Amino acid sequence: MTIRCTFAFALLMTVSGLAWCAEPAPAAKPSTEIAGYKTFAFVEGDPQAAGIVADRQVRHRLERMVTSQLMNKGYAPAGPGQKAELGVNLAAKVTDKQQVFLVGNPTPYEYYRGRIEAGGYDTARYREGTVQVDIIDLAKPRLLWNTRIEQELSAGYSEENWKKVERAMGAAFKALPARR
Repeated sequence: MTIRCTFAFALLMTVSGLAWCAEPAPAAKPSTEIAGYKTFAFVEGDPQAAGIVADRQVRHRLERMVTSQLMNKGYAPAGPGQKAELGVNLAAKVTDKQQVFLVGNPTPYEYYRGRIEAGGYDTARYREGTVQVDIIDLAKPRLLWNTRIEQELSAGYSEENWKKVERAMGAAFKALPARR
């Protein structure tokens, strides 16, 4: 009886040990295949779809930022009448957010110099901008590279906000393989 229990226990420990040692599959790396492409053009989705940048001025500014990043990596915008190899899709949104902070003593009492003070909370309201950039192969509609940029923004379309987005986009595009 003890031999069977010992064997069952050893088998159980071996199986559970294998389960603990299992590693997750490695995350997919950005496709280096994209480096073989030369030209790109922006694709426009349905203006009624969620995430589509409908404001022409905002879209134009985002396209200029992405164009600059792609050109720095060696990719060229397709000329008039030229068929682009890569399609660039932009999606963006701005969301009002709120964060709650605990202030003071988190317990209902504080024994400091004989006083009793209640803890409390404070809130901060802010806006968060999200830009999704997808680069696709236009010949075989498939995704080659994408990035998602999330940035805390102040109110309005201030130059400070645009600089934040541009810095975040520059950091995100460092992962894009340069053209060969």
